[in-house]
Amino acid sequence: MKKIISVLLAISFVFSICSVAAVAADGTKTHCGGEGNCNTVPSIVIHGIGQSNVYLTDGNGNRVLDKDGKEITCFPMYADVGAIVRTVLFPVLFTLLFQKNMGLSKALKKVVYQLFYMNICDSQGKDSKYCELEEYPKSVAACTPEEKATIYRNIPLEKYGEIAGEDHLYYFAYNSFGNNLDIVDRLYRYIEMVKEETGHDKVNIVPISLGGAISNGLLEYYNGTYEGRPDVYPSINKVVYIVPALDGSSIIGDVFNLDLTFLNLDYLYNGFLEGLMDENTARWIEVALRILPDDVIEEVLNDTCYNLVNDVIRYCTNMWALCPSADYPGAAEKWLSDPEMAEIKRQTDMFYKAQLNSDANIKRLAEFGIKAFNIVDYDFPIYNVGNSWNKENADGVIDLDSTSMGAISANCGETLPEGYQQANTYCSNPDHNHISPDRVVDASTGLLPDTTFYFDNQGHESTARNDIILTLATNILAYDDIENVYSDPNFPQFNQARDTRGLKNLLKEAKEADKSGLTAEQAQELEKAIADTEALLASTVEKEGETKKVEKELKDALANAGLRKADKDKEKEAGLSKKLSLGMLDKFGTNGLSEYPIVLVTKLFSLIKGQPKADKAA
Repeated sequence: MKKIISVLLAISFVFSICSVAAVAADGTKTHCGGEGNCNTVPSIVIHGIGQSNVYLTDGNGNRVLDKDGKEITCFPMYADVGAIVRTVLFPVLFTLLFQKNMGLSKALKKVVYQLFYMNICDSQGKDSKYCELEEYPKSVAACTPEEKATIYRNIPLEKYGEIAGEDHLYYFAYNSFGNNLDIVDRLYRYIEMVKEETGHDKVNIVPISLGGAISNGLLEYYNGTYEGRPDVYPSINKVVYIVPALDGSSIIGDVFNLDLTFLNLDYLYNGFLEGLMDENTARWIEVALRILPDDVIEEVLNDTCYNLVNDVIRYCTNMWALCPSADYPGAAEKWLSDPEMAEIKRQTDMFYKAQLNSDANIKRLAEFGIKAFNIVDYDFPIYNVGNSWNKENADGVIDLDSTSMGAISANCGETLPEGYQQANTYCSNPDHNHISPDRVVDASTGLLPDTTFYFDNQGHESTARNDIILTLATNILAYDDIENVYSDPNFPQFNQARDTRGLKNLLKEAKEADKSGLTAEQAQELEKAIADTEALLASTVEKEGETKKVEKELKDALANAGLRKADKDKEKEAGLSKKLSLGMLDKFGTNGLSEYPIVLVTKLFSLIKGQPKADKAA
């Protein structure tokens, strides 16, 4: 059977080469001759935040090169280390010397500008002249090898390209720090370009993460009635949302409200950094911060956060698109009330309306026979940047309520109340059970209960490394077999997280390793680990923890065979730094090192004062 499959694949490969050659010969751009006479509808990926190349320019259209002659990308910022050092050197030295804020806040305000100036929009919300977006006004098939590598590194849909043809796959690039309205207008024109180039009258769109917010604008502004814009709905075949930010992210809401966890120094010194990096590094940073008094740290952090929002973020309408609708009115009042911000507020008010109308616009898709699917992650606590981080379920970056279009859920690590019955807000079929097996999610309250797939404990940033999600999205786009969450038992409504990118690399390493010097026992252990890995990668239903278990099995087999070093024990590695940091917090609170003598004297005085007087009789 394997030999037959190999022959068929070889024939397919040769046929595809001949097809491409024929296409090139007659000058057309697609395998269906640009006439739209195939059953494959072209798909347009609307990527997530930072998933396009934005290059630093000198303001005159010339890309700036680094010392090695390479073009500089500038998302989310570009650090000219020399300029930054010159800016902060003396303020830092004087602040350390006098243990007071000796111009450090002012210096860091300049540093914020130095880091982000190329991404700061003007008072009309228009993109900066110091950046240049790399666009792809062509199919993936027409891209250079370097462009393809960039696209597939961001969104690994190679399998879809193989099935549907790369000439029917398109990647809509945009500047994440750009103007939201301009991006939406460009997206509509991009859709028209794809239709014209392929000859198809409809396209699939795949809004991912921030791309979900952009799709809100597309469905709102291009409904045939908005300020003379045409109607995009007749041009859409399917919409496949993947972790879409349809109602923003509470992280951005907290940023606009300056409601940030690390501004509380107790949390800064025990909790904040541990949530963002490995504990050993986090604890050493906590120790290093003690070099300054707590009031200086607090003042500098507050000033810098304010400057970042006031000087950079509030001018970017695409960042406003990530502000949750519940936070927008208050944030707009705080940051957009100045007359100079009137045009930006006009545009952000437009998007706020698009957010509020998101459900209605998605419902309208069905009126045109458009199938909408949604793939979301849950039960992964949102990064602990803002104080909303532990208040609702999320995928690490976006709240589940936003991605799932309103699913009710328990908080991360909790379950729905005992006796809870599904609300059936959008599903009235008594045979449908939309309560997740772990009793965390009631999918019946999400707008698309029958076409939304959930992945437990999947982090937002590792979504593209979950091969099940990529296979599911590919099958939905390429075929019509999956109509809902009940269509295929290989793709149940509720599945588990997994990240197989590292495992695939490990498997490649294991298969290519020189096994000639292994003992029979070592070879047997390694072959079993390889077989288990291949079996797991062939599956589309994940058992909780199975990928990590198989990955550990393969790592151990390689290590036991002397083909790989064993992983370090990160918990033991963090022992000294953890003891030191927590010991400082316990004995001295959030005080800096220079305040320790005062704290010690105060404690000693309190101790002496609190001792009972000697008994005279004694």
